Amino acid sequence: MDGADWAAAFARREPERAPPDALVLPHWDGAQWGALLRFTAPRSFRASEVVIQRAAADRTLYLVAAGSLEVGVTHVDGVSMTPLARIGAGSILGEQSFFDGQPRSANVWAVTDGTLLLLPFEDFTRFGEAEPALARDFLFAMARVLSVRLRNTSFRVRR
Repeated sequence: MDGADWAAAFARREPERAPPDALVLPHWDGAQWGALLRFTAPRSFRASEVVIQRAAADRTLYLVAAGSLEVGVTHVDGVSMTPLARIGAGSILGEQSFFDGQPRSANVWAVTDGTLLLLPFEDFTRFGEAEPALARDFLFAMARVLSVRLRNTSFRVRR
């Protein structure tokens, strides 16, 4: 199964029922998702596996095709972790480093088994050259997810 085979996991017929941080592109169908996902590579993960390590230098964007993951921080003891967010199928991970090129800001570990679709920055650039209108749509969908997550973080800090 290659990345394009996962188009149905992202093409949403009812975007209003999607989780708040899901990629929402209601006017995209399977063909448009397939055009993007052809540039991805699937990677399976197992429950409890760390899939993103804090401070790692990597600009790859992770699209969650199946499964559930948690984003969190490791405490000073280096063993205990506090979850900050749960990310499910239809969303993304690693968007900050994808956009700014800085090292990863948090750890991400799997809660369940699942599949990620990896989109390296260089492959997104190739996608953008081949499909500029779709790349623009996708960037705005990612920006919306980033905005939702920033608002949630701001809300938690104010408490």
